[in-house]
Amino acid sequence: MADGDGPVMDLFRSQPMQLARIIIPMESAHRTISYLGELGLFQFKDLNKAKSPFQRTYATQIKRCGEMQRKIRFFRDQMYKAGVSASKMSYGSVITLDELEIKLGELESELIEMNANSEKLEHAYNELLEYRLVLKKMGEVFNSAQKNATAQHKEQEHRRVEGSIDSPLLLEQEMTIDSSKQVKLGYVSGLVPRDKSTAFERILFRATRGNVFLKQDSIEEPVIDHVSGQKVEKNVFIVFHSGERAKSKVLKICDAFGANRYPFTDDIGKQHQMIAEVLLRWCLFFDKTSA
Repeated sequence: MADGDGPVMDLFRSQPMQLARIIIPMESAHRTISYLGELGLFQFKDLNKAKSPFQRTYATQIKRCGEMQRKIRFFRDQMYKAGVSASKMSYGSVITLDELEIKLGELESELIEMNANSEKLEHAYNELLEYRLVLKKMGEVFNSAQKNATAQHKEQEHRRVEGSIDSPLLLEQEMTIDSSKQVKLGYVSGLVPRDKSTAFERILFRATRGNVFLKQDSIEEPVIDHVSGQKVEKNVFIVFHSGERAKSKVLKICDAFGANRYPFTDDIGKQHQMIAEVLLRWCLFFDKTSA
């Protein structure tokens, strides 16, 4: 202990010290040590160095203090992520260890719940964003394909009308398509990371022995990945397949490459309905977040 009439203790210079022993009642120990610590004139000496932390008298209180220190570090990290600076602590009101522990526990529970809700909202926002991109890109693909098919059909009809009676019968049979022999193709659409798109296409071709048709289109702006939480450049894809076995392989490959699948329809009326529903959910999402 430093002399009370001497100068204030210096961190970089030794001061005259005096060894003292203070006997404090159990009920006043916490407050007394707190006051002595605020004075800054005492250096406490550990008399139980040989004992393990679990054998000490105040082992339970030390564990509680360690747990509260962990919660405070958690608060500091969350404030740093949010860009919030800590305010200065006021010593006007005295708070006990039990009250502080309860208060920190309540704040931690509230903050964890807020983080969980924030993650759910961010996940929903990213899903709506990706779904909107899939509907936009795939709508352009289907509309272009339907225009090309209509143009080819008109051209064939024009050739058939202008053809003479002497036209080959085999050519006429090839131009006439039997509806019962048409193969109904299924398709899977979604988004895949751009750096995995080449391997994704190669594995699809090998797994199905080339019995699928893959169409990809790049997205201009990166989107946030659900798993990593980082912005990732992705491609919108659609895979046409035939049969349930090929569909099962396509779905497994999509899951293996972390591709997010979204439903789509070739019906133009249903496409407009799905786009309207996504836009409505988009507007409701921003109304909830701004409220």
